[in-house]
Amino acid sequence: MDKIFGKLIHRENLTQQEAQTAADKIFTVLTNNEPDSLALTTAFFGALTIKKPSIDELVGTAKAMEKTKTVDFHFKIDKPIVTAGGTGGDTLHTINITTPAIITAAAAGAYAVKSGSKSFSSKTGCIDVAEALGINTHLSPNKVEKCVEKNGTVIWSSEDIYPWMSSLIKLGQKPSTKQFLHLLYSLRLVIATALNPFSLKRQVRGVSKPFTELTTKVLGACGYERAFVVLGYGETESIRIDEFSTLGRNVVSELKTNGDIETFDVYPEDIGIKTGKSTEIIARESHMENAEVIKRVLAGKDKSSRRDIILLNAAAVLVLSDVCQDLHDGFELAKQAIDDGHVLTKLEQLKHFSRKNVRHFC
Repeated sequence: MDKIFGKLIHRENLTQQEAQTAADKIFTVLTNNEPDSLALTTAFFGALTIKKPSIDELVGTAKAMEKTKTVDFHFKIDKPIVTAGGTGGDTLHTINITTPAIITAAAAGAYAVKSGSKSFSSKTGCIDVAEALGINTHLSPNKVEKCVEKNGTVIWSSEDIYPWMSSLIKLGQKPSTKQFLHLLYSLRLVIATALNPFSLKRQVRGVSKPFTELTTKVLGACGYERAFVVLGYGETESIRIDEFSTLGRNVVSELKTNGDIETFDVYPEDIGIKTGKSTEIIARESHMENAEVIKRVLAGKDKSSRRDIILLNAAAVLVLSDVCQDLHDGFELAKQAIDDGHVLTKLEQLKHFSRKNVRHFC
């Protein structure tokens, strides 16, 4: 570790093995709640953030993270399964977008899943809003497999598979550490590129800083076969969100099945979507309020910018699922699924199936 920190102090890139060694140590001390876990985590990821992480550093850390998984999933499905998520760190605190987008995509014909945690940097995290919607996010692994195979979707707490995650979340929620932990963007990138609890090969990944190509290269090196990595902008480029945006330009890096990476811009009007308003997608104050906003969209009662941005992100999942060819067709499929009541039905199916196993429900 002395050698590793010595290189980082001099802003030298670590080898893949050095990064894996450092990450092994950090995940161990976090898992064991050791006294130096905060210092070690912030020192390492702080140095990486200042230097800017390399592909080898992110891949090495991904390998270390993969070793900590306590479960390997084996879904009996012969179609692609797609997951989605973001790094956090938005300059605009939006409503939860990816969670309802996953449910919408599943209702439109995709196998779409999401893992997550309680709030780390947002007002309401993936698991917070899922539980407020009535979904049990703490299913047993066997139940997760059956839920996806039967219902085409699941929202699941990744704290149940990564033993160090609960400690990291607790550190991030402490008033004394909350502010500076949020500044460690390399930590967000590591989690974004390495967290793969379902052992999948396709994902939509949002970033809130211009690292789309870097992140896509790391995903390719980690064995992904297809991916969209997107940075969404608002009315001005001072507004950045880690999702596909209907407010302005999207920078998208696409990993193709042949290993090639293409980076391009997408605007709402390219897909036939009216440019949205940032004021309409700002998060509410409580988990329950955010859940109510989502329920209105999924029920077809809300046709504002909130609906459009959820539909656009569902469209990206549908493309990677091979359900459709492009974002325009995906948007139309997702819209039809809401209007026909299929999305609300899918939510009710997920709630009913997941709550059969109430032993871990909280």
